[in-house]
Amino acid sequence: MSGLIGQNLGRYRIIELIGEGGMATVYKAKDTRLEREVAIKIIRPEAFPPDQLDTILKRFEREGKSLGGLSHPNIVSVLDYGENEGLPYLVMIYLSGGTLKDRLGKPIPWRDAVQLIIPVAHALEYTHEHNIINRDVKPSNILMTEKGQPMLTDFGLVKIFEDKAATNLTATGTGLGTPDYMAPEQWAGEATAQSDMYSLGVVLYEMITGHRPYTSDTPAGILLKQVNEPLPLPQKYIPDLPQNVESVLLKVLARKPNDRYPDMRSFANELQDLLEGREVTATTIKIKRLREQMTGKVERQPQVDQNHVEQSRNVYIEQNGNKTPALESPPDRPKRKFPILIAAFGAFILLFACGLCWFISANVKLFAVAKTPTQQALTLFTAVDIPATEMIQTTLLPIETPAPIETPIPVEIEDEKNIPMRLVPEGEFTMGNDTGDVESRPASLIYVETFYIDKYEVTNEMYGVCVFTGTCRLPRKSGSATRSSYFNNPVYANYPVIYLDWKMAKTYCDWRGARLPTEAEWEKAARGVDDMRAYPWGNNFDCDFANHSGCIGDTAPVSQYDQGQSPYGVYGMSGNVWEWTNSLYSFYPYSSTDGREDPDASGNRMARGGSWHIFGGTGGNIRIDTRFKLDPTYYGGYVGVRCALTK
Repeated sequence: MSGLIGQNLGRYRIIELIGEGGMATVYKAKDTRLEREVAIKIIRPEAFPPDQLDTILKRFEREGKSLGGLSHPNIVSVLDYGENEGLPYLVMIYLSGGTLKDRLGKPIPWRDAVQLIIPVAHALEYTHEHNIINRDVKPSNILMTEKGQPMLTDFGLVKIFEDKAATNLTATGTGLGTPDYMAPEQWAGEATAQSDMYSLGVVLYEMITGHRPYTSDTPAGILLKQVNEPLPLPQKYIPDLPQNVESVLLKVLARKPNDRYPDMRSFANELQDLLEGREVTATTIKIKRLREQMTGKVERQPQVDQNHVEQSRNVYIEQNGNKTPALESPPDRPKRKFPILIAAFGAFILLFACGLCWFISANVKLFAVAKTPTQQALTLFTAVDIPATEMIQTTLLPIETPAPIETPIPVEIEDEKNIPMRLVPEGEFTMGNDTGDVESRPASLIYVETFYIDKYEVTNEMYGVCVFTGTCRLPRKSGSATRSSYFNNPVYANYPVIYLDWKMAKTYCDWRGARLPTEAEWEKAARGVDDMRAYPWGNNFDCDFANHSGCIGDTAPVSQYDQGQSPYGVYGMSGNVWEWTNSLYSFYPYSSTDGREDPDASGNRMARGGSWHIFGGTGGNIRIDTRFKLDPTYYGGYVGVRCALTK
């Protein structure tokens, strides 16, 4: 491309190279007819596979036509469109002030930064009104005039909201963007106007603090940090930064699009209010709670008001005469906030509030009119196919309450992919039980070496990173029992991944440098101490401890049940989803050397932990010692995975 310098493209004489990006090369040129300097952007054919070049050229042409119809004082105008030896080029206004990227590297006073970003926000507001998403908002795409005014450019990744004919052009580029500035949902190809807002928020954060929120050597590393790490508080870098400025940054950089501003106009108005000293909407209870979470003052997941839950249950029992009210989750519907007015309105309003209340991230359960087990089973069996397999279930006999045993202090690490794992120390424990099923699992004393196990079930977000790298396959289905959109839906990012067969689960753990746990390891991590407890938390069962048998009617967030942790601080080892283990089905006593841990052997593999599905009776299939025998090729809407790691 350097050979173009000094040549003419039509009426444009190429003067010098300005820059080279992933898709195109930009030159400074002179319009010989109008005697003015222009910038010419020419596609780089060598940057794309030959079989995709035609598609890229069409996308580039569409960029010219899209931008040619835009007219905004803070958008770089497209003046002309042409071709050179079959390669298209765009002619744009030449700006000599460089880019915003040239001005970064150290903090900019927040007022100056906000004043500079407001015109860009209005430019994006304008493009969104014309059904265009930029999808690559970053400092190098914000050009500066001689007078220091910002101009938004490079719409090479635009997506026309309602242009159905353009679908085939964006299909191969749905995840395009610059990783450091991409919104979480954009990794899954779901870029929206809210994604541009997030990217502009990253730019503003970098201007004010001198740092980008998340950095890594690889795109996957950035996504992992977005998933697993809280946003570094801006005041960490700028201690005297006003709290309302920090609150605005927290809101615009919220992980979920619905937690950000509703549109670019609202964001721009909020920034203007900051400059003029007016109160901003970001100083809400929700943002304050988010700040507390990021500073470690509260748990990352909001806590359920247990007093409220217990009082609601008592009211339900009093009104309906049922000792064990069932819980039902309707198919996806907008989650609504409803104030809890216990003292003012009494028990009847409590019941009504419980009927309407569905807290964000499914942290408060919906109490509904109880169905009989048969009715509930019929409902769920129509939603999920049950495999031709066998669950080996324990006979539920009265359990004596054991003497109190000291609970170990959880020890946590992160693996090489920054996934939190809990330490399970070496030692003997009693595996299985003697309550009936002696043919397959009489109680026996087993020794396990020290290992680590995932703190949570593998989530849609975690698994999505592996898919992004090309190592893992997409789940066999993208929905769930009651949700048509599940795996690629940011709303369910913190929910367990499902529809994985055994090989897919193993591939994921291998990718992380980990492995599937053995049955013995899984049971030790769930039981924790040798007291023969029925569940990881003890012997009492209800929906405050685990997701099962009508509690929700589908999967729940992996970090929802604080009360259901095992003694080692592991979440979700009862209920929510069955979890694949490495172990082949075989009778007890368990032995790791009898061939059952051979990953290449054929035969049924064991799943552990039970699920949300009503299969085996209330509380029956989520006991620590319950086993599920599955064909390794099976995949279902209630089977997931967690990984283990040898110390």
